[in-house]
Amino acid sequence: MLVKTPKQTRLTVVSLVVLAAILMIAWVPFIGFDMVNPIVTAQQARIAKFTAENNPQASLLTLTVWLVSFFYPFWSTLSVVAGIVLLVIAIPLYRGDKWSRGLALLCLAVPSIGGAYMIVPWMNFIGSAQGGFPPAVIMMAIGLIPYFSLLLAEKVDLNQKIVDFFVFLMLGVTAAEDFANGHAAFRILFGHPQRPLFAEGIAITYFGWLALWIGMALCITAIYLLGQKKMSGWFAGLLGGLVTLVASGATHVVRHATNDYLLGALMGLSIVVMLLIPFFKKRLVEDPIE
Repeated sequence: MLVKTPKQTRLTVVSLVVLAAILMIAWVPFIGFDMVNPIVTAQQARIAKFTAENNPQASLLTLTVWLVSFFYPFWSTLSVVAGIVLLVIAIPLYRGDKWSRGLALLCLAVPSIGGAYMIVPWMNFIGSAQGGFPPAVIMMAIGLIPYFSLLLAEKVDLNQKIVDFFVFLMLGVTAAEDFANGHAAFRILFGHPQRPLFAEGIAITYFGWLALWIGMALCITAIYLLGQKKMSGWFAGLLGGLVTLVASGATHVVRHATNDYLLGALMGLSIVVMLLIPFFKKRLVEDPIE
């Protein structure tokens, strides 16, 4: 946290961060791993149904089974690592070391982004009626509550809190959307029955998959660097927003069966607009380049 924040406030927030870290190590992995079998079982049942009906969607779902069983444990394991990092940097974070603020925000974003991605397959294949409350929401909350506490409990004026809230919110939300949409593009690209040929309208998914995951990486990098109020974080955020805008927008124009890519493009645009506003830029970085 910022060193000018009162010690008691820093102690309270850092205690919350430590609690989140313990949960990320001891609970989050079970949440992620335990969701795999119910979702994959439901996917296999749908694949069997589509195969019997000669529905071409069956081939696309076949790859989805493997992606879910890979990325759910992937994000769960990253959350464990992030939790360990948070425990190690707890004291520097309490002291107000600037570098620890960005690293803490980055680590807390991990279960939030992973949980956001995990919600969609759960709702698509399990559903609220069958599976009840999506467990991934708990994973998200474990990261989000201390994430925003760290930002909003600092001793800064209201304008600074507003800037931090919206910019860091959209960087995290956009990163999650980029991963989910890139995941969908990857599934369509490599699960399509005509691959390695590009069927009509399929080539754009290569661009969408790779560019959106790069956009995600840039947004996550921006969280880390802007958490340290570095100008490089502003550039990373601007690039992440632009890459997301272009990749999502282009993919939506070619493949607009859903509005997911359009939503992603609007998220990228929101980051670009905010970061280009001089008032936001001066509040986010120290010694901004005019």
